[in-house]
Amino acid sequence: MMAVKTSEKRFWPYMMLFYLLAFFVLSGTASAHVEQWSEPGYNFKNVQKLLVYDLDTSAVDLESDIAEKNFQNDYWEQAKKQKMTVLTEQRAANQISLLEYKDIDQLREKDPTAAEAMWNNNLPRVVDAYAKMQYLKYEYTSRVIPAHTEWRSRYVRRTFYDRDGNKHEDLIPEEYPEFVPEKTIWTLHQQIRFDVYDAQTGKCIYSRNESRSDDYAGDGRDIFVKIVRNSFKDFVKKCQR
Repeated sequence: MMAVKTSEKRFWPYMMLFYLLAFFVLSGTASAHVEQWSEPGYNFKNVQKLLVYDLDTSAVDLESDIAEKNFQNDYWEQAKKQKMTVLTEQRAANQISLLEYKDIDQLREKDPTAAEAMWNNNLPRVVDAYAKMQYLKYEYTSRVIPAHTEWRSRYVRRTFYDRDGNKHEDLIPEEYPEFVPEKTIWTLHQQIRFDVYDAQTGKCIYSRNESRSDDYAGDGRDIFVKIVRNSFKDFVKKCQR
C-alpha cells in the first residue's frame, strides 16, 4: 500500500501555483484599450435605422484579397446581427432612387455632383444615422525568449520495508534541470475605430476606438470579430437606453 507523507501533501499547493504561473508566462499575453465618446445631449433613442458602410481597410495590409474578403464578411456578419435596422449603402441607394423616381447609380455616372446632392437630401428620409468603421492597425511584432535552463519538479517512487518486513512506497519530490530552446513569440496588434454620424446634420455623434495586442493570435480574425461585435453592441445599447 502506498503512503504519502504529510510534508509531501503540503508540497502540492506550491507545485500547482508554480505550474499555473509558468502556464500564464509561457502561454502569452494580451492587452486591450478602449476609448468611447458620445455627443452630449443627443437623443440616441431616435436612431432606429442605421446605414453601415463597408469596412475601410485602406490603412492596413491584409496580404491578400482573400483575407480582405474574409474580414469584410466577418464585419458584415456582426453588423447584421444587431437589434437595429441596418442598411447597406446599396440598399440605401435603392430606397433613395424610389423616393426620387430616378436611378441614383446611373446619375452618379452622368452627373456625380447631382447624385451627391440627391443622396444628401434624401438620406435623412431613409436612415437616422450612418456608421463608418476603419481598420487602422494590423501589425505583427516579435520578441525572442533566449535559450535557458528551467528547474522542473517531479515525484519519484521510493520503496522501503519497515521492521516487520512490510513493504511501503513513498512519493518523493525531486527537482531536475530542463533545457528550454530559444523561442520567438509573435504578437498581433489591431486597432479599429468606429464613428457614427447623424444623417440630418452629418455631425459625428459617437466614436469608439479599440486597440488590442495578443500573442499567438493566428490571422487575428477571432480578435477582429470581438472588436467589431463590441463596437456595434456598445452603440446599439446606447440607442436602447
